Amino acid sequence: MIDNGKLNKDQIKAVEKTEGPVLVLSGAGTGKTMVIKERIHHILFLGLAKGWQILALTFTNKAANEMKTRLHKNVSGDFHTWVNDIWCGTFHSICLRILRSNGARIGLQQNFIIFGEDDQKAVLKNVITNLGLDIKNYNPADWVEKISFEKDKGIQDKHSNQELNFDKIYDAYNVELVRLNGLDFGDLIIKVLELFNRAPDVLEKYQNQFKYIMVDEFQDTNAAQMQLLKKLTEKNPNICCFGDDDQSIYSWRGAQIKNILDFKKVFPDAEIIRLETNYRSTPAILGAANSLIRHNMGRLGKDLKTPDGVSMGEKVHVLTLPTDRDEVRIIAGAIMDERNFSQTAILIRSGSLSRGFEEEFTSRGIPYRLVGAVKFYDRMEIRDAIAYIRLLVYSFDDLSFLRIIKKPRRGLGEAAIANLRASGENLMSALRAAKLSGKQRANADEFLKAFDFDWEIMTPIEAATKLLEDSGYLKMWRESKDTDASERLANINELIGNVISKYDSLPEFLEHAALMITEDENSDVGEAISIMTIHAAKGLEFDTVFLPAWEEGIFPNDIAMRDGDIEEERRLAYVAITRARHKCIISHTISRMIFGKREYKSPSRFINEIDSDFVECLGQGINPYNHHQTEQKTIKKVKSKKSVIQNNMIGKLVSHTELGSGVVIEESGDILTIAFKDKGIKKVAKQFIKL
Repeated sequence: MIDNGKLNKDQIKAVEKTEGPVLVLSGAGTGKTMVIKERIHHILFLGLAKGWQILALTFTNKAANEMKTRLHKNVSGDFHTWVNDIWCGTFHSICLRILRSNGARIGLQQNFIIFGEDDQKAVLKNVITNLGLDIKNYNPADWVEKISFEKDKGIQDKHSNQELNFDKIYDAYNVELVRLNGLDFGDLIIKVLELFNRAPDVLEKYQNQFKYIMVDEFQDTNAAQMQLLKKLTEKNPNICCFGDDDQSIYSWRGAQIKNILDFKKVFPDAEIIRLETNYRSTPAILGAANSLIRHNMGRLGKDLKTPDGVSMGEKVHVLTLPTDRDEVRIIAGAIMDERNFSQTAILIRSGSLSRGFEEEFTSRGIPYRLVGAVKFYDRMEIRDAIAYIRLLVYSFDDLSFLRIIKKPRRGLGEAAIANLRASGENLMSALRAAKLSGKQRANADEFLKAFDFDWEIMTPIEAATKLLEDSGYLKMWRESKDTDASERLANINELIGNVISKYDSLPEFLEHAALMITEDENSDVGEAISIMTIHAAKGLEFDTVFLPAWEEGIFPNDIAMRDGDIEEERRLAYVAITRARHKCIISHTISRMIFGKREYKSPSRFINEIDSDFVECLGQGINPYNHHQTEQKTIKKVKSKKSVIQNNMIGKLVSHTELGSGVVIEESGDILTIAFKDKGIKKVAKQFIKL
């Protein structure tokens, strides 16, 4: 049953179109998640499918969990069971589920391990060294990325990467994964594709099972994921993909925008439905975003609009400032004036741009969170704890053994480890049988004893706590003189008490930990400014958004300018603007310190691609990029006049005949930068204001 009171006509159309292939072009803030939820409810209520016959694919575990929560709301009785039965998860988690049930058909062992990035680096380090290659010239971290990028392309006739020694390293790496009984994330999809090719009956089973397939964030799919979707829909083409070609910003990690642009080529009978009513931003902000993205040629086309009756709102402010130092000071001053910390964000093109804001905010006592800077599951102590637990559950896991055998130190050096490796057994078995000196033997036995208990009859929290206590790992941090030792202990306690405790078994925890998204450690902190890259901000929204450093070479960046690939950068700019609900402030500087040198910058071409009807320009200088519009836009020149007011004006309340009251946030000679209560940030000569 569709709740017509909640949905507009386009959303209702997307819900009711259940049969055949459908592409829903869902713009920013258009209620996409609600439509997906209503569509699933509609299918269940009509009896078109049981829960287990619906496959809902998301791109993060967080999105999958939010979807499950929403699906459970406003349903009762048997519908809770049906919702529980839905296959809802990421591409990787769904493929893992398929492989756990059917992996033996392609030679996988039931208890295979999922290797994360640290594990991959360790494998590649050994592989590259064993091939006689110089580790300095073949950085394992770089090769993790190269191999992952190759696997994201799915099953190919031959490798597309023609780099010297690529085939040799790639093949040796995969052989080592097999020896270690491990799969990396790229393998999860590749192996399912291999399974479907080699076991047609398994493919047919899932083709018959999944009567309806829904895919969220379709613009972010890569080649391997698209190959998977084609396989699953060969017999039953009831696939509905939700995506926005204007928000495709992840080509650097394998996403292919052509998947959404060529949807009708893959599915000729597909219907395209556009969701264009935005419930987030003001008409002025949407007008600015629409006018910018229209400069892209590679798009299916849509225009965001607000519901009838919504006021225009403030225009997008464009600030032209002398230096990057002025930029951070003025933005900090504006933030201090409004003090809407939790609903304000600074979105930057690259992480290096955060430093100036961090220093300024610290000096002024402005609370902030640097989103994406420190990830919980990337912390050393968390990875160590997980490695201990993995070795407890999977005693053959050599990578985990190597990570923790010296944490704490046990007198087992590189020579001893080399002897263990030479035995041909897994390292835990080799350690039990090894002939060691008296002290080494005692330390080895103490280490082994920590793992010698029946963890399966204990709760996961009891087993994890016992292991980390008996192994001496917790004691190591308790006795550590490191300044962050107490914080590391707190993080381990968080892992055990608030994460592991949620699972019924340690293998279940390990499986979910391997797939879990790495949330920013401060994601739940309230009343703080959010500083993050534009990529990290996708899917988020704030009342006020500051967009600094919109300058040629920074945004668009040098690589895009060099390669002539500006369209993804423009999509990124579109994403940035549409994060704002009420206020959007773009800034650029005339000069900026870059790598210790002051460089003079031109404003980003994206500024002048925004229709002047939606922009208010403030500051000094002339924007040279005027060839995209018929009317030349200028940025107001500030005229210096003789001071009539004493210095030390920063922080004072002032008034202006036309602009009203405001607070001085910057003073430069006879010119004051003032955050006006109703008119935003303006530069005004001192002679025109009153105290």
